[in-house]
Amino acid sequence: MKGKLTRMKSSNTILVPVDFSDVAGYAMDHASAIARMFNYRIVLLHVAEKLEKGSKEESEVEQTLTDIVSWLANSHGVKVNYMIRTGNILKVINEVADKIRVSFIVMGVHGKRGISKITQSYAYEVVCHANAPVLVVKDKHHHLGYRNIVIPIDFSSRSTQKIAQAVKFATFFDAQVRVFGFLSSDNKAKIINKEALLKSVTDVFEENNVKVTTDLVVDPGMDWPEALIDFAEKVKAELIMIVAERGGRIQEIFAPNYTEKILDNVHVPVLTIAPCDEDLAEESKYDRKWIVTPFVDPLGLIVKPKHKKD
Repeated sequence: MKGKLTRMKSSNTILVPVDFSDVAGYAMDHASAIARMFNYRIVLLHVAEKLEKGSKEESEVEQTLTDIVSWLANSHGVKVNYMIRTGNILKVINEVADKIRVSFIVMGVHGKRGISKITQSYAYEVVCHANAPVLVVKDKHHHLGYRNIVIPIDFSSRSTQKIAQAVKFATFFDAQVRVFGFLSSDNKAKIINKEALLKSVTDVFEENNVKVTTDLVVDPGMDWPEALIDFAEKVKAELIMIVAERGGRIQEIFAPNYTEKILDNVHVPVLTIAPCDEDLAEESKYDRKWIVTPFVDPLGLIVKPKHKKD
């Protein structure tokens, strides 16, 4: 196993919410791939608003989950079990994730008009409040691992600056990282400024032996989510990685509706990560002088150096 994460000392468990839809099957497919790579176990979670004990419906749900567990174990060679809970799907997913200390939540989602209970809006709410990384998928897993990862950096007006998680997950997946920046202005001074900032990011990844390239897209005719989605598809990204604030406060990091717009339109899997205490402590390792200040990174990717007091 390469680059096992410190935070993964939790339970090496992947939680997959299932509603017996096609996209829930896609989530199980992705979860199985990760489980095989790192010898993790999978827990399938079915959440019903109401389910009477001893009812025919409960028996049918249990039988369906038992069949899925058997199929996953036999066809994918992974350790799987299941849980059935009642209540609010958003609340239950995060409560269970915290209780069993999962390493990942993997969610398959439909569009907002899809028949699945787990839609983009549900995924957005889970992402915003989860303490574990959340992988949101729409399609089957078509490749080995996640070796081509796009990490977006948005140059807007506010930030907390963290790169530890991005470095750790890139190492975890043994990935080639493509740091993506976007400007809707073709002002030359701004372009030079942002290119220097991207170079700073590149240096940090390279210092940690992560393969990295940077791309700055300048297009006054596009908005940020549109540019990101277009770039990810052009470079055949296998994953888009977004580093959140503590507690996954995505809604406070992105401009309004950006996250939902990405989830609505992108077909590339999206991994959102909320840093934990040990990640914050680890940031002091990146004590460097930045090329351009002040620098704002609403995705939380860049570490603001903490200088020691004299």
